Amino acid sequence: MSSLKSLIAAAALSCIAMMAQAQVVTIATNPQGSFYYSVGAAIAGLLQEKGGVSARVQPMSGSTGYTPLVNRGNIEFGLLNSSDIGYAYTGTETFKGHPNTDIRLVGALFPIKVGITVANDSPYKSIKDLKGARMPSNFTSQSVIAITQNAMLAMGGLSIDDMKRFPVSDYTKGMQALGEGKIDAAQFCLGCGTAQEANVALASRGGLRFLPLPDGPESLAEMRKVFPTGYTEVFKPAPNAPGVLVPTRGMVFSGFMITSKHVSNDLVYKATKLIYENKPSLANASPMMRGFDPKMMDEASSVPYHPGAEKFYREVGEWPPKKR
Repeated sequence: MSSLKSLIAAAALSCIAMMAQAQVVTIATNPQGSFYYSVGAAIAGLLQEKGGVSARVQPMSGSTGYTPLVNRGNIEFGLLNSSDIGYAYTGTETFKGHPNTDIRLVGALFPIKVGITVANDSPYKSIKDLKGARMPSNFTSQSVIAITQNAMLAMGGLSIDDMKRFPVSDYTKGMQALGEGKIDAAQFCLGCGTAQEANVALASRGGLRFLPLPDGPESLAEMRKVFPTGYTEVFKPAPNAPGVLVPTRGMVFSGFMITSKHVSNDLVYKATKLIYENKPSLANASPMMRGFDPKMMDEASSVPYHPGAEKFYREVGEWPPKKR
């Protein structure tokens, strides 16, 4: 009888081990076709190919939909921008009334570069010139875009209240509306596919043109009153950067990978280490990861880092977190 019990116990342990090995790690992202999806797919591929971890990317409607699932540990990882992680953690702004206090950070992965663009032949030369222009508003499925747009307008002493509103569901619809001539200016991401399309649509007007953001500490302070984790840098003309006709200052903020305190230290440590050590593979899989700086993965934030990630950063001398 004792030998039978031993066999049953061994079989049970074997089944548990097999189930653990078969577990699929999920990375939640914005819809397929978004740059979040591209990055998520690249990381899932890395976990599988070099980490031996079964992983998949799970596209969803947006970060407000998947963040609560990550918070509870139902989904292991997700992607959020540098201000959204704070909003999610505290239950403010885009996550108003819904705090996600169990989310933890893995690291900053890619720079998100945006600016306000117009048709090249338009009379607008600066942000402050836009007063009274037609611009996208509402952003019902991507409310964070309203915040980043207002952050850039604030650098010129403006807000959406100074504009003629054109309600849209998301920033892609706003970019398309500019290409269709329905509005005068819109927020665009640098080098994204929709920017390429709008540039072609506006060919008869000289294509797109990014408006320069003001430089200096005062202007940056105005931006950060609206979007605390943003900063600026000069975008350079390039074949894959339509609208950047001359060196032009734009807005930048980081995209983070998040997890939950309920996810194991070993898994988060392994994921952090793989990402840190494999920039070339990630950059080949997703153009967004070409701007990845492993040395800045531990970007400072008001949200705590996961102990598994912190352990790795300490081992490689990248701790404490660094400020932008």
